[in-house]
Amino acid sequence: MSETKNCKLHLTDDSTERFQDWRNAMNGPDNSNMIKIDTAIGEKANSSVAVSAVLVSTAWAGVNPPFTQTLAVDGLTAAQNGTISVAHNATAEQREIAREAMLSVIGQEEGSLLIAADGEMPERDIPVYIILLG
Repeated sequence: MSETKNCKLHLTDDSTERFQDWRNAMNGPDNSNMIKIDTAIGEKANSSVAVSAVLVSTAWAGVNPPFTQTLAVDGLTAAQNGTISVAHNATAEQREIAREAMLSVIGQEEGSLLIAADGEMPERDIPVYIILLG
């Protein structure tokens, strides 16, 4: 028997392994592949963190597009994965301004994201949510 590198899942190509032993390793109640997978997914899901922030209208730099803004994000590491989106509580006007701004993330450092507005410079603050994946 061997194991996968990350989750230590049971692997075998041993034709002499008893069916009951194989079944328990795959789907048994104790330390089976299904238990290991469920545990790994649960740990990953629980490690996501939501962070609220605001793209401030007066913080944009540049005279012509792309305009840029550094957004402080507590807990962000330089190589961390995640997503950013306009917050659920944004007004219709803020959502329209965000669409016209053509926002995107163009850089990432410890504790901050660099945001670009490739379209119009936002004239109002835009609330955003950042989901940091563990």
